[in-house]
Amino acid sequence: NFSAGNNENSIEAHVGINGEANLDFLNIPLTIPEMTLPYTVLTTPQVKDFSLWETTGLKEFLKTTKQSFDLSVKAQYKKNKDKHYIAIPFYVKDFQALRTPNSILIPAMGNITYDFSFKSSVITLNTNAGLYNQSDIVAHFITSSSSVTDALQYKLEGTSSLTRKRGLKLATALSLSNKFVEGNHDSTISLTKKNMEASVTTSAKVQIPILRMNFKQELNGNTKSKPTVSSSIELTYDFKYPHLSTSATGAVDHKLILESLTSYFSLESSTKGDIKVLVLSKEYSGTISSEASTYLNSKSTRSSVKLQGASK
Repeated sequence: NFSAGNNENSIEAHVGINGEANLDFLNIPLTIPEMTLPYTVLTTPQVKDFSLWETTGLKEFLKTTKQSFDLSVKAQYKKNKDKHYIAIPFYVKDFQALRTPNSILIPAMGNITYDFSFKSSVITLNTNAGLYNQSDIVAHFITSSSSVTDALQYKLEGTSSLTRKRGLKLATALSLSNKFVEGNHDSTISLTKKNMEASVTTSAKVQIPILRMNFKQELNGNTKSKPTVSSSIELTYDFKYPHLSTSATGAVDHKLILESLTSYFSLESSTKGDIKVLVLSKEYSGTISSEASTYLNSKSTRSSVKLQGASK
């Protein structure tokens, strides 16, 4: 099913597909003979009557080998009736009789949207995206899924905007959510005649049966009074594998500050970390701490480093 249209207000196209997939071939039993691995003396055992449908769990996941699906894709462009004038400085004295246009009319960018959907007995996917030209230029997308299996459910969303008032400002935001993984990202870049400023923040969380981890990073910079950049990273983790009596927990914290002018340069950095490990019921632990700084100008240079560590 396909349709398309074009009028004075918009251009659009749509595609729709309905179908069925036959997965009966997964029920055919497979037999893999005994084989010797090349350049080794290792031999793989024979596999007889191996069923991909039964053994891999597809039977519980898909329920039936007859799978139906619906697919829909739609794209649309909404025309913008505004126009931009671009001047053409074209004048030749000897050809005054030939009149040439002194400007070109270019239609302003309109709004673009895109929609996608896929539905089956196992999973449903939806995606929507758009680029909008209004007082600000904005791009946005969102994609998500729903499924009988929690691990296949997710939501990913992002927005980016460009503001042109009193300079330029670009802002971006991303977010991801899932049963096992979560993440966020925010960034802003501002540019004016007198100053440039930027900030970036990223965070992530992982939660799976054997690992829990949190990560965060921040980066900031500006040129208000003097060019300055600061960065920080934080990481914590907890790994556990009871079957081997093995675990590991720890944290890392890192900070950095950079300042610079034509007259001097300054850098400060610090890192702290600790870890506790259990391997086959034997416990080990350790800590580390470091600090470093550097200062440089036209007359002198100063540097210092401090490092501490302990383990048991």
